Amino acid sequence: MKSNTIKWKVFKYNLIILIMLILLVSIIFNLAVRMYIENDIISQLDKITSRTVNIALHHGPSLFPPQAKPPAFIEDNSKGEKVFSYYFKLNRSLKEPLSILNAEYILLDKNKNVIPAPFREEDGSSILNNQLISQIEKSSGNFSNQEYIKLKVSGIDYIAVVRQVSQKNDSDLGWIIIFSSLEKVNQLQYKINSILLIILLFTSLIAVILSSRLSKKLSEPFDSLNQHIKAIAERNFGNQIQTPVYDELQEVVNSINLMSEKLETYDKAQKTFLQNVSHEFRTPLMSIQSYAEGIKYNVVESDMAVHIILDETKRMTRLLEELLYLSRLETIEESFHFEKLQFIRLVSCIVDRLNRIAINNNIKILTKAPDIEIQIRGDEEKLSRAITNIISNCIRYAQSTVTIELVSQDKNLLWVKIYDDGPGFEINELPNIFERFYKGKKGNFGLGLAISKNVIEKHNGKITAQNHDSGGALFIIELPL
Repeated sequence: MKSNTIKWKVFKYNLIILIMLILLVSIIFNLAVRMYIENDIISQLDKITSRTVNIALHHGPSLFPPQAKPPAFIEDNSKGEKVFSYYFKLNRSLKEPLSILNAEYILLDKNKNVIPAPFREEDGSSILNNQLISQIEKSSGNFSNQEYIKLKVSGIDYIAVVRQVSQKNDSDLGWIIIFSSLEKVNQLQYKINSILLIILLFTSLIAVILSSRLSKKLSEPFDSLNQHIKAIAERNFGNQIQTPVYDELQEVVNSINLMSEKLETYDKAQKTFLQNVSHEFRTPLMSIQSYAEGIKYNVVESDMAVHIILDETKRMTRLLEELLYLSRLETIEESFHFEKLQFIRLVSCIVDRLNRIAINNNIKILTKAPDIEIQIRGDEEKLSRAITNIISNCIRYAQSTVTIELVSQDKNLLWVKIYDDGPGFEINELPNIFERFYKGKKGNFGLGLAISKNVIEKHNGKITAQNHDSGGALFIIELPL
């Protein structure tokens, strides 16, 4: 997996989030568990302490002499049984409610000396008691500064509660210390952490697998788009992307499909254009070559051949000029000089120029215009050329009449209808008649109509073609006023 791919980035960020979640969960869970256990231990110690103090005060004071000496239970059997019973109750008060605590107690006289138990204690017990008392004195001073004391003795954590009972009895019993090792608590927390770690590792493994599959699935549409764009770069236009993608990419896919479709159309148009241009130039060139060879070998009359060669040369020159003019219109090289124009006067000038050609072809040009003056904003030279091309086209196919009708549709739009009484268009020709060098069944539309369409559109107008109700060709130009 490459480091600069979407697949790797999605996988990497998911992995970072996963690690952060594991760390946060582990830390927060440990703190929460520790706080819960410590609060539970303090609650249990409260109960134990209350119960132990109660037993110590209600059953013990009569057993303790005024001095800090252990009760002489050995000489007096009946009193010895009571002492054993007393210590048994104390021990039981510590053990009954416990689950993870192992509470112990230390009895102190009013001088804070340990009151030894009447039975033999384990060897380490008295040492531990002395160490605990020493630690409590260091942290609590007079045994009353802190209610709960956390201690560390011989590397083991303890929690202790100190209660003063000297003012509640007349005997020498002065203090009761309840303490418990936290070793079991630490062991419990260690087991909980181990279980938590196993669960987190297992869920992390599943999350990593899912993240890998997710990142792969996210990158699949991009791979498909990349393949499609490569195909377009190799001029394989027209293929549509059919791969299901996310909504965010659907607009991109639609744009690529549209681009591919337009490139296919443009490619076909370009090929057709080149074919038509080749044909348009090859025909006069062949004619010129034929008559030139005829002159060379004296097989044609020179005057006639020269006349034809000159006509074909002029035709080629005109085609080249129109082709260059159209190319300039489609680029930013050709600038438009917009100004206010009297449109009816502009049309009259055009008609005057074309009347001679129309009369020579026995065609009559009729103009229908409103009485009011119509002003538009446009480039006079280019607009004049666009309308001239259309009227010329109509003169070429008309039988007797070409009509120009100006209609001001409203205050914002001017309609110019130019139609003839010729044979009209073939229905299948209508979508293509404004294409360059389009050749219909009835002749060649050349570049004139393509130039007209380009100029009208540069004036924010629109031109369409259709057949007139009478059967001739009808051009409708819409221009903004």
